[in-house]
Amino acid sequence: MFVLNKECRVCYESLPRSSFREITVNCDHGLFICKSCVSKHISTQLDSKGDVGINCPFDNCGENLEYHDVKKQASKEVFDRYDTLTLLQALRQMPEFRWCKNSGCGSGQIHFEGDDAPIMTCEACGEKSCYTHDVPWHKDLTCDEYDVNRRGEDEATQDMLDRETKPCPKCGVRIIKYEGCNHMTCRISSCKYEFCWLCSADFNEIRANGNTSHKSTCQLYA
Repeated sequence: MFVLNKECRVCYESLPRSSFREITVNCDHGLFICKSCVSKHISTQLDSKGDVGINCPFDNCGENLEYHDVKKQASKEVFDRYDTLTLLQALRQMPEFRWCKNSGCGSGQIHFEGDDAPIMTCEACGEKSCYTHDVPWHKDLTCDEYDVNRRGEDEATQDMLDRETKPCPKCGVRIIKYEGCNHMTCRISSCKYEFCWLCSADFNEIRANGNTSHKSTCQLYA
């Protein structure tokens, strides 16, 4: 007898076969996981990682979903978020792009004027930063004067601290992000605070309430 329904390997619901579709051309796990569960998986990945590297939800698969795969599987709301993050990721690859240096902002923008007009004003929070040095704006100093003031044996170290580290919002220890998602965990054993790298929002709040818990200026806010 022909069976009309199938059981989803994630939610264990018995659903019509039309609820199952190919997740990606690189695997056939869409035959086992319903479209609703795939959409929830995409949403969870966007919340937890804050980037567009979405993988197949089947255990130990690891195949990445392409843009058209996500559009086919996700709800309109989830896809719109994914689409926005995809655009932002493309913008971040542009050499004129800079993140806001306000640790509680999380926004970024393209500054086409470049070194000719080094003062960047964040369109989201109003914080000023230096495009040339990619640090908070050095008030009362031109870029040349800033270069002179920072020369010395600690110059490279200080530049790295200014550009690539942020203080833990709870304990204040400087944290460097090498790669990966924007979900950070402080490595100090007495702290272990979890927060968003972009806007410093509490990740327990994000986990409980979704992307509305990011700061409203953050690119991950939804």
